[in-house]
Amino acid sequence: MPHLLTVYVHLIATCMAIGVIVMTDMRLLAKLAGYRVVIPPPERFETLMIVVAMTTLVLSGLALVMFGLADNPAYLRNPKLQAKILLVGMLVGNAFALHYITFPRLAKARPIASWSTRDQLSVALPVSLSNSLWLYCAFLGVARPWNFTVSLVEVMGIAFALFLGGTLLIWLALRFGARDEPVETPD
Repeated sequence: MPHLLTVYVHLIATCMAIGVIVMTDMRLLAKLAGYRVVIPPPERFETLMIVVAMTTLVLSGLALVMFGLADNPAYLRNPKLQAKILLVGMLVGNAFALHYITFPRLAKARPIASWSTRDQLSVALPVSLSNSLWLYCAFLGVARPWNFTVSLVEVMGIAFALFLGGTLLIWLALRFGARDEPVETPD
């Protein structure tokens, strides 16, 4: 029963985190439809929810690994699990990049049109890494058929491809949000 309850807590924390991330991303995407877009950093409540979810996920994940090791001493030899642990570590590290690099840049409240390529990449890279890793780590949690069948390199390669695709999409969205307002010409 403790294992099942831990899995349930892990699932709820995953849903909470992804729900907040999707809600925040949809709010930001809606802003990109306008002109002279200014992207604000996430609100304090959103940030707090992600911190609570991430902390719960790390603790429940550690508990699940301990349960797995108690059942099977070779539990950590699963390449999919090894990749997930590496990716979660990257996700936690990226959270610091978001909070100490990306969000302070967003707090300057400058229109995207005035951003340099460096500014765009300082948002696109960590946001893409965050989004792709949250969703992919959640997928890895349910990808039971991959246990001991998919190599570490394959799992990490897919993560890298998702990150590159996400970065391109976010960068294109920022470029779209930086477009100039159309100038009306007299007839």
